[in-house]
Amino acid sequence: MKILIANIIYPTPQHPKIVGGAERSVKNLAEAAVAAGHEVTVVRGLPPGLSPQVEQVGGVKVVCCPIENRYWPFDGQPHSVLDKARWHLADDVGQYTSIVREEVEAFRPDVIHTNNLAGLSTAVWSMASTLGIGIVHTLRDYYLLCPKSTLFKKRDVCGSPCLDCRLFTQRRRARTGLVDVVVGNSQKTLDLHLEQGLFPNAVWKGAIHNVSERVLTTPPAAPETLVRFGYIGRVTIDKGVEELAEAYGQMRGAARLVIAGEADPAIQARLQALAGSKPIDFLGFVSPDAFYNQVDVVVAPSLWHEPLPRSILEAFAYGRPALGSTRGGIPEALGTGGWLFDPSDTTSLLHMLEHLSSSLDEVRKKALIAADLANRFRPTEVIEKYLNVYERARDNRAENRA
Repeated sequence: MKILIANIIYPTPQHPKIVGGAERSVKNLAEAAVAAGHEVTVVRGLPPGLSPQVEQVGGVKVVCCPIENRYWPFDGQPHSVLDKARWHLADDVGQYTSIVREEVEAFRPDVIHTNNLAGLSTAVWSMASTLGIGIVHTLRDYYLLCPKSTLFKKRDVCGSPCLDCRLFTQRRRARTGLVDVVVGNSQKTLDLHLEQGLFPNAVWKGAIHNVSERVLTTPPAAPETLVRFGYIGRVTIDKGVEELAEAYGQMRGAARLVIAGEADPAIQARLQALAGSKPIDFLGFVSPDAFYNQVDVVVAPSLWHEPLPRSILEAFAYGRPALGSTRGGIPEALGTGGWLFDPSDTTSLLHMLEHLSSSLDEVRKKALIAADLANRFRPTEVIEKYLNVYERARDNRAENRA
């Protein structure tokens, strides 16, 4: 099968920067499809003004296309409210570059699989539909419902899209009617979209979890004298890292907190102030090995409806159980491989940290369960499910052409 995958970011030697877990998940999926004997081309974005580029990565042809908008959304630069509004309006209207169309026509894929589209826009769907190509879309955030892609505002989740969200997502919501198959990387993420009436014509709607690139090869580690809690990822408000630091600081008894991820000195100082006299080990941006081998329990304290945290998948692959919030797809990813807390209860996280810090045997037992659950995210398991939905989308589009 010939598969074209679109995602705004895809790590390559020339453009290695990773913003979140989605691009890693897409890369793992693309390479799993190649390993299964299929031909894969990836389309990713570049900052406007750059020249198009083509790279070969892990058997995948990666076509890098400058986006048709005012600025690169991941440039880390401050932009005015007006500039942001113009960017989101342009993105909602959508415009794909000529190189994308040329690549699709030359490759002639059986299916186009889109993922995070902020910057590439849902105009890709219009093009695919015009060319009679089956469309699979995987929901990895809330781009179709919210310009910020988070459904999160004022330190809390949004009950439903607000007026601004509806204004800036009109066209992309309407274009969901072009999609043949919609996949949520968690059922919760899919449900939040279906509740808003999106994807009315999809012939298959379901959840498929992400691929974990690591397979457990060693027995799970066990805490010796104290439990080492760890967080890895973006150090931002929506991720609940501040609440984690504060709860850790209020704990009775001994424990350790390790935080991995980019955090400037000001952010580190704020988190340490919240933790009080209990020291936090800040590792910065490090390899998974460097982080997971220093922790016993991975914490996913998200305040937003995080679709499916990679930290939980990776924790299981390293034989570590996880403590997660009840938001988004976290309970689905966690299963029986850890514990849950309710972020709407200000004492829930604290109580769980204290409980686990004095329950080393329970942590050891959960580690064994977590290691067993890692099999759910093996590449061979996940790619088989995706190949089935690719065929559904291809066949559905062929039937519509007949």
